[in-house]
Amino acid sequence: MTGTLLERIEVSQGKEWLPITAVTQRAFEAENLRRAEARQTIALLRTGSDEIANHPVLKRWEAETKPLTVTDFSLGDAWPVSRIMGDPAHVAARIEFAKLPEVKQLLGGELRWSSEDLYAYGRAFANDHPPKASGLVVLDPTSGGGSIPFEALRLGHTVVANELNPVATTILHATLDYPARFGPGLFADIEHWGKRLLSRVEGQMAPYCEFSDIPESELQSLKSCVKDNEDLVAQFSREHDFMGFLYTRQVTCPHCGGEAPLLNTYWLSKEAGDPWGVRVVPNGASKQGKVHFETYRVKNGRGPRGEDPDGYTVSDGVGQCVHCKQAIDGDEIKAQARGESPQGKWTDRLYSVVAIRLQPKLDKHGNLQRFSTGARAGQLKVEKVRYFRAPNECDFEGLRLAEAKLKENWERWDEAGLIPTESIPEQSNYNRGHRLYGITRWCDMFTPRQLLGHLVLTEELNRLQPTIIEELGTERARAVITYLQFALDKGIDYNSAYTRWEFTRGVIKGTFSRHDFSMKWTFGEMIFSGPNSGAAWGLSQVLDAYRGISELVKPVFEATGGKPPVTINNGSAASMTAVADGSVDLLALDPPYYNNVQYAELSDFFYVWQKRTLADQYPSLFTRRMTNKADEAVANPVRDGSASAASTAYERLMTDIFRDCRRVLRDDGLMTMMFTHKQQEAWETLTRSLIESGWEITSSFPVESEGENSMHQKDVAAAASSIFITCRKRPIEDRLPSTWTGIGGTGVANKVRESVRQALHDFEPLQLNPVDRMVASYGRALQVLSEAWPVVDGNEPVGPVRAMNEAARVVAAQEISRITHGRLSVDDLDPETSMALTLFGIFGLGAMAFDEANNVAKSLNVRMEAKAAGYRLEDGDRMLGYNQEATGRRGQAQASDDVGYHAPVVRKGSKLRLTLPSERSVKRLDKPQSLWDVMQGALVKYEQGDIPVARAYLETHAKDNIERVTDLLEVWALECGDRALKKAADGLLFGLRMRSAAVV
Repeated sequence: MTGTLLERIEVSQGKEWLPITAVTQRAFEAENLRRAEARQTIALLRTGSDEIANHPVLKRWEAETKPLTVTDFSLGDAWPVSRIMGDPAHVAARIEFAKLPEVKQLLGGELRWSSEDLYAYGRAFANDHPPKASGLVVLDPTSGGGSIPFEALRLGHTVVANELNPVATTILHATLDYPARFGPGLFADIEHWGKRLLSRVEGQMAPYCEFSDIPESELQSLKSCVKDNEDLVAQFSREHDFMGFLYTRQVTCPHCGGEAPLLNTYWLSKEAGDPWGVRVVPNGASKQGKVHFETYRVKNGRGPRGEDPDGYTVSDGVGQCVHCKQAIDGDEIKAQARGESPQGKWTDRLYSVVAIRLQPKLDKHGNLQRFSTGARAGQLKVEKVRYFRAPNECDFEGLRLAEAKLKENWERWDEAGLIPTESIPEQSNYNRGHRLYGITRWCDMFTPRQLLGHLVLTEELNRLQPTIIEELGTERARAVITYLQFALDKGIDYNSAYTRWEFTRGVIKGTFSRHDFSMKWTFGEMIFSGPNSGAAWGLSQVLDAYRGISELVKPVFEATGGKPPVTINNGSAASMTAVADGSVDLLALDPPYYNNVQYAELSDFFYVWQKRTLADQYPSLFTRRMTNKADEAVANPVRDGSASAASTAYERLMTDIFRDCRRVLRDDGLMTMMFTHKQQEAWETLTRSLIESGWEITSSFPVESEGENSMHQKDVAAAASSIFITCRKRPIEDRLPSTWTGIGGTGVANKVRESVRQALHDFEPLQLNPVDRMVASYGRALQVLSEAWPVVDGNEPVGPVRAMNEAARVVAAQEISRITHGRLSVDDLDPETSMALTLFGIFGLGAMAFDEANNVAKSLNVRMEAKAAGYRLEDGDRMLGYNQEATGRRGQAQASDDVGYHAPVVRKGSKLRLTLPSERSVKRLDKPQSLWDVMQGALVKYEQGDIPVARAYLETHAKDNIERVTDLLEVWALECGDRALKKAADGLLFGLRMRSAAVV
């Protein structure tokens, strides 16, 4: 059941019932109709290939859409309700199934699942019973935004949320405390005072974003729509709204002195049905040339003059002048960004305006549509039309006026302390995004008009605060003021010079869409006035969030009378002085992820604004100039001086945290922990600090946590799961070391192997991808290690990495067995082939993190070594070479006729991938050094000369290993995931089998 039917469920004698009414009868009939339509779709899909017809998703869908056969519709009676655990993993499989090209081809479009077929937020956050005080105390020592304590509160537990970061602590108040204390009723107060704030701001900002007459091309479209009706043309010939202003960084060419805009793409929109591009038009001058911009609609991938929207003028930090066509190197660009070049300082150049106009809506016959009933009866129905245009003089005048207004108010606002002129710390992990490009103060991260709007909002919110407090009282007013500042924060995030125009979706992406301060060559600006201003959007986002959160905790609000059992502490988790010894039943934490995110550094971006409006509301949170980085439990190489020192500091800080957690937990209490990081160094540091603090891992399980479209996941073979670990206190006492090897298979190493094999069996129903299976196995290996701690191998102590490598070896062996159906094992293959095959089985042909691949290599006792070009493998050498992708094609040490990669893998930055047969060096394949070389060489020879050439190649280089090469080819055909590659492999295999049959 979904939707309003859930609201009709009644509870009687401890059981749930659905009363049979006319409404439930109609719902029953509608469900049977939905199932019948689904069966028609299934029948159509069954006409496809065997792969689709027998797909597990299709089979399960067919089983779940059989007709409902209940015939007892006695009104007044009731049906019993049963609740079944949801299956998010299967829902993910359904989503992937819908995207399959053959499914789209069979259906003439993408399969659209109904809400009953998916696992949406409503079902994910459903709580089938009102909260009942459990008497248990749940503590999250590193709460962040508060998702863990939020769910604990909804379950009826007493919650303690601890957090070091003041920005996150403020979020905790807004997430945990206020919705449960003030309930849904606070929504109206936030909305009322938010609108009052906007009314004060929009009037002041409107002069800086004036609308224009629509451009000629849009005017012609309008005239066509209204059939040249002059009155309607006059009514709709002005712009209605702006979606955004798009800017590009522009430098001066050091070669010709011309204007050189740095566009990383000419696309403005790739949205289906409405693609747009922009052209840069030089004035033709050979020196000091100027440019202007023109927008155009894209048809069949090209502009009206054959323009290619895939073009660009900057790539990998190097620009190209549109006048003289010469390259502008990255150092010169950075020097101009900082104002240190003889060419002067770069500028942020407005190059396109994303505008909205209105036009009458037409019916299918081309006639004007009007409202037939209600207050608007007789009025025209209208629709919005988005378009892109080049900036005009009105736009530039708005920018000039905004900059002048900012200068006019600067001294007054600076004296009042409203402008975030604080310097960005010189020692930063994100210098490549701001200081390297001349951004030294937080206020420098905005254009003059953006900064003007944010300062007007900040000033007006401060002016409004006394009135809010007077009317609502101190506590309720604090909550409203906090949410209003969050609306400002939303705008600050999505309205800086570090945003990004996402042309594939036609939206502005926020400053932190990548969790860093990376330089954006083009960025988008929201306006502060108009029907859908950026400020109004920020308020709408906060209102929507509060509505959703307050509904989720409404049962808590009602059960506690607005007095939720929540305590929020701001301080280090290593010294939670406000929490008494042995007072906590459950510790639940998602600890800081090693060096993955420098939380404090990033949050300074918001902190410098929040302290200007919230310092009076939270006096203890905003006393520092910047956030506390010294006590933050992250591996911070800049703070600590080096990567090694950062790892040591992280281990020390996490050890202190785990020790204080041990202090506050009851002796029979439990600690649960999530961990996602894939670097072995992170696991080593975290688990060592955990074990040595007196904890024992008692269980571990993978939990899906990363979205498939996450920026961290996209196009990369990476873990999508977090590992859920449970721990209990281990008696602090001297223990005799356990032995790693042992006698007769009694050592810890063997127990690790057995535990991992059992874990892989346990995880089978979850259908984890190979990377997740690898990461999930680490938890089981570390569980065994913690139970046996301390562990030694001879006189050498055994740490977490050793256990993890043993786990990875088991997973690698199983992966080879899986993809070869048991025909091959690691021991059957040379080291380079075993590594290539293992990487292929785990990561496929996609990019993989180098560190993850190196972990696999260590588990197989194989070293990975960079090779400039060609190299030889000596007997007994357990090595996998890799080329650098940037230089591998025609590397420094390669002859001009030696094109291609010698190594089976290539590295680019922190990523590694397997090379395709067509990318390999001919010289290497003509003198293969591994069975993997032979397999890929045979595929190349097949493409060049069909079966006879490939067979001759195999007889020369693998006469005694034909069977193993054939096994490798079968694996390649099954797992490569590319039709052309599979077709070639299948063709070669067919020819080899026919030859074998003929010989027999």
